[in-house]
Amino acid sequence: MKAIRLHIKQNSANYKKEETVQNRMTFPLPPYSTVIGALHKACGYTSYHPMQVSVQGKYGSLKTKMYKDDCFLNSLNDDRNLLVKMKNPDMLSSAYQVVATAQKAQGNSFEKGITINVINEKLLEEYRFLKRTKRRIDKHKKIINKMKTRLKEMKADENISAEGVKEFDKRIKHIKAVYDEYEKVKYTIPYSHFRTLAKGPKYYELLCDIELIIHIVADENTMNDIMDNIGNLTAIGRGEDFVEVLECAETELFDVDEDVDYGEADFDVYMPVEYLEINKDDMDIISKTEGGYTGGTKYLMPKDYKTVQLKGGMRKRVFNRVPIIFCQLNYIENGCKGIMLDKTENGIYSVFLA
Repeated sequence: MKAIRLHIKQNSANYKKEETVQNRMTFPLPPYSTVIGALHKACGYTSYHPMQVSVQGKYGSLKTKMYKDDCFLNSLNDDRNLLVKMKNPDMLSSAYQVVATAQKAQGNSFEKGITINVINEKLLEEYRFLKRTKRRIDKHKKIINKMKTRLKEMKADENISAEGVKEFDKRIKHIKAVYDEYEKVKYTIPYSHFRTLAKGPKYYELLCDIELIIHIVADENTMNDIMDNIGNLTAIGRGEDFVEVLECAETELFDVDEDVDYGEADFDVYMPVEYLEINKDDMDIISKTEGGYTGGTKYLMPKDYKTVQLKGGMRKRVFNRVPIIFCQLNYIENGCKGIMLDKTENGIYSVFLA
């Protein structure tokens, strides 16, 4: 079986676990999805090209760093944090102007001017005007509620014709539509440009001195594209997690036709659970972490995804997750099923394609 072998080094990287927030933890090696995404970007692909990937490697150390996090809250609060106005609210932009800052954790008011530092008086007055506009609109909307009460009375009154009831109902709907449109233009849209910004310290884990061996199996055209565009592979992980490609070579993968003793090899591997289940009596693995699963740490590793349409025009990525074991191989015996070997001048790599 033909494959591509990549030998890569990185000074540092964070392969973020998506469920972590306060401390952005990292996977010990890049997830399949991260590798596949980096290769697709390097090749300029705009649609998914199926491929199988095997990831193994090591890192020298792990450290935690602190950074200042800017978080836009889902709701606009009048009494805390920073009141800001987005510069380009209709675009995917995080640029903003600070309007005012709260002096205390709670009990402030941007609208009433209670314990705040005013940064932009003009924008603050715009914010206050919108709050007053909302109260005026709500006051006038009470007319609609009174009209709806009157409509119920008309329906119960036998002296009022059905045509008269229908005409009054039509009038209510027209007035409501006018108010709704007025509220949208004069309040809802301009008010949505103001946001609450919370600043605070957060942390992220950083792997250092990383060395990776990655095998890729795909159709011939895709593999040729990867070989031709490997110079465009600049990062794996975050945009600043730069890579040094030491080797990009075509290789041949073989079935396990001999016993392989890895001895003092120090590369960790992502092994899909299915390989362990069918070969557990023919291999020995070592775990570097406590509380592991059958000699290793178990992850549900993201590989590829499908886009699902949600309400309101929103879309969501639903990932295909592969159950894997993060471990280190001690030895494998001749005849192991599914596992492939890459025999090189520098040694034999076990390849666990997912």
